[in-house]
Amino acid sequence: MKFVATEDVAAPIDAVWARVCDLEAFERRAAQRVGGIRRNPSGPPGQGTEWTGTAEIMGKTRAITVTAATLAAPTQLVAEAVTDGMNITIQVELVGLGPRLTRLTVTSEGKARSLTARLMLQSAKLARKTMAKRYKARIADFASRVEKTAG
Repeated sequence: MKFVATEDVAAPIDAVWARVCDLEAFERRAAQRVGGIRRNPSGPPGQGTEWTGTAEIMGKTRAITVTAATLAAPTQLVAEAVTDGMNITIQVELVGLGPRLTRLTVTSEGKARSLTARLMLQSAKLARKTMAKRYKARIADFASRVEKTAG
């Protein structure tokens, strides 16, 4: 299952990149939803940093591992998550449209590796329209917050 959201952000590409690659801020937000989150290696996060923890997914507590796979300043960030039988890839792309305008495209794709995960994705597909709306709203909210701090 794949979701894509694109927003034009009224901020320079470097300002948007600074917020996109602020992995410590994302870690703090994830800690509110993910139990026992640990960073490996310790120290400042960067490409190759891995986070592990447990999260409630579809009503069941599951182990999850997220890796910052690619950090290509100032245009691309790729994170890969692995949980029980499922791989999730999150790709953030930035394109400078002008000195004060940046296009932000966020793509999230989940792929099942097991029958249980396939069934989970199948049930999620029934709510695809609602999930896509929420996904786009969250990306729009993020873009709005970036504009406020960059302005």
